[in-house]
Amino acid sequence: MTDLDERIVRALRERAEGTVDTDRLTARAVAGGKARRRRRRAGAGAAVGLVAVLGLTVGTGVGWLEGVRPPHAAAPGTSAVTPPWADDVPGAASRPDLVGTDPQVLHFGLDPARARYLGWEVWSGVELVRADVGGGRAVTVELTSSAAALMHGVVNGLPVDLSGMTVEEAYDGSDRRHRGRGDTPSWVRLWQPARGLYARATVTAATAREIDVALRALQLGDSRRCGDPVRLTTLPTGARLTGCRVEADSFPDALRVSLRVTASEQRQMTVSFEYASSSASSRTEGNRTIAGRPAYRYPQGEQLELLGFPKAHLVADFGWPFDGFTEQDAALVLGGARVAEDPIRPETWD
Repeated sequence: MTDLDERIVRALRERAEGTVDTDRLTARAVAGGKARRRRRRAGAGAAVGLVAVLGLTVGTGVGWLEGVRPPHAAAPGTSAVTPPWADDVPGAASRPDLVGTDPQVLHFGLDPARARYLGWEVWSGVELVRADVGGGRAVTVELTSSAAALMHGVVNGLPVDLSGMTVEEAYDGSDRRHRGRGDTPSWVRLWQPARGLYARATVTAATAREIDVALRALQLGDSRRCGDPVRLTTLPTGARLTGCRVEADSFPDALRVSLRVTASEQRQMTVSFEYASSSASSRTEGNRTIAGRPAYRYPQGEQLELLGFPKAHLVADFGWPFDGFTEQDAALVLGGARVAEDPIRPETWD
């Protein structure tokens, strides 16, 4: 189930009966709306806009794209956010076998002087970063230690299936053009940046040149944390953290963190932290108590929120389409959650 599926299910459930929490809807709308407006503005003006800067040359023969604006020129007034360092964790260059094995760690990064992080995640054995270097189009770079992980799936909303190819044929560094939405195509490139590592870069643009520029800032020696500014310190018996996603397209106006807790295929829970600076208020009166703090059980479904975070919501969704976790399990997870003092100040994320 994709994150979009989860949002649709949750939105439909919240509208099906009972009251609607307009503050939570505001938090989500700010993040999504501002990101879409920025993409539309950039897409209308530039075919060679740029999107993630990643640094490693593959055998394409194409060097640095001249005339590219610096990362923040396209969006004056916005601030950048970078995933915090994961101390004492080796990067992909020295330990390719670790890539995708820990949902709390990214074993690669981007040069923050060249790229602005839009989001990052670790999911199903794949580590992913989305970034913008000034053109307004998002370049997505994925890294894994499994060749099969990137040979099929959905890229930029389009099905991509290279499972009939050999590894050598698929990861040859060539650009594959796919019909995009509207008149703009999507481009997909698979390559091996190092022995034991497999990578995929994608962009929706007039040409694939942005990918060439993107490959200049890849830092395989980096390791960074994924889930900050939220950490889960208590999990139900037999459960483990299996996924992490951070959406920072509209940072510092909005920030969203999603963490997946799994005990079995059907026993899953999603913990989401949604912050929006434009939220006028947050719920203060609850109908539950968690570790001495007020909490609110939503009447529409199996959702539990720990209250007390200004302009933000920390919610555990333990209901349909998954079964097995209970309200007590959700309360245990929320009660042990550590949330940064100020989500828009990364120095408080430790």
